[in-house]
Amino acid sequence: MSEKTINGLIFDHDLIQLNARYDSKEELIKSFGRKIEEKQYAKQGYTESLLQRESEYPTGINMGTIGIAIPHTDKKFVNETTIGVAVLDHSVEFQDMGGDETVNAEIVMVLVVKNPKMHISFLKNLTRLFQEEEFINSFKNATKPSEIEAILLKLL
Repeated sequence: MSEKTINGLIFDHDLIQLNARYDSKEELIKSFGRKIEEKQYAKQGYTESLLQRESEYPTGINMGTIGIAIPHTDKKFVNETTIGVAVLDHSVEFQDMGGDETVNAEIVMVLVVKNPKMHISFLKNLTRLFQEEEFINSFKNATKPSEIEAILLKLL
């Protein structure tokens, strides 16, 4: 089974990519967006909304030892709460959410969250945990989607 729900969050192993390769943030966002729409976790238009929001409100974050990005969009496109994760072989450039800098993201998490309170809590916990070297290393060293799932349970 590649899908299970814990505390309202669907963990779908099809949305967890280890050693992933993308040439651009647009390619990555489109790939995840389409898969999320195909699985009906989001409504049609979700992918375009993700791309549009990323261009207006960038989601790259330089955490010091690693760059991450957390693309997401309006809850009106969301049917079910889930998350897509890409642990990249080679970083992809995202704009920093705080300014004009760029971030070489090695980990990208595409949030598909219906509940705004869960969304804020998730982002807060994620940012806090990505400041811990052990958390970062556990992501980078994961060899199976189930390992990423176990790591993400810390966010709930």
